Amino acid sequence: MSQLHHGFHVRRYRPWKIWVGLMVVINLMVLVFYLGNRYQAFELERLQLAHETLMNRVEELKTRNHKLVEKNAHLKGTSKVERDAYQIANRSLVKMQQELLAQKKELVFYQGIVSPKGAALGVTLQSFEVRQKGNQNQYSYKMILTKNGKSTKKLKGVAHVVIRGESGGSVSELKMTDLLLENQKNDTKFAFRYFQVFQGDLTLPDGFEPFEVEIGIISTTKKVKSFSEIISWARVLSAGV
Repeated sequence: MSQLHHGFHVRRYRPWKIWVGLMVVINLMVLVFYLGNRYQAFELERLQLAHETLMNRVEELKTRNHKLVEKNAHLKGTSKVERDAYQIANRSLVKMQQELLAQKKELVFYQGIVSPKGAALGVTLQSFEVRQKGNQNQYSYKMILTKNGKSTKKLKGVAHVVIRGESGGSVSELKMTDLLLENQKNDTKFAFRYFQVFQGDLTLPDGFEPFEVEIGIISTTKKVKSFSEIISWARVLSAGV
């Protein structure tokens, strides 16, 4: 018996479907990038408005507080109501000033994320600060890296932090990753599209007197430059960068 031969099935190649799929994916990426930037711009405008409102409120409280101080100086035997009003105004002023400081920090942070048009793609050291803890040799640190440039590309690399100081009459260099507490990650690799935060606790050796910090940002992303910054220890300890 002879076997029947069914022949070959010919399928049409439709390259236009591939192009349509690629266009859909590209349009979705552009849309996500646009929405992300619009959200950041909205947050920046909101923070600027809140900042201006707080500034006006602080000025009002300062004026009221100044008048109450003058009145209190001339009238030592003020009534309990007036003393209470003075104390309430003073507490409100302190609270508003604290909120204003927090708003300023947040405003600077968002301004760093929302890059100006035409900015080159790159990494920015947004802030680096160190705060002393209860133990004399223990500190907490916080470092924030942000991205420059209008691009959805993820930036990758590693941040090397070296603390220089005097120990036994000579200058020593200590890597921050060697100073971190044992229960914390010592990895300072970064990979982000908008920003990344590093924070933790570290301990300095006895007799080590730090005087500066060098932060090296080594990029592994093409066309993104590496750089390093040297900051005095007094500066990062008092108010951060």
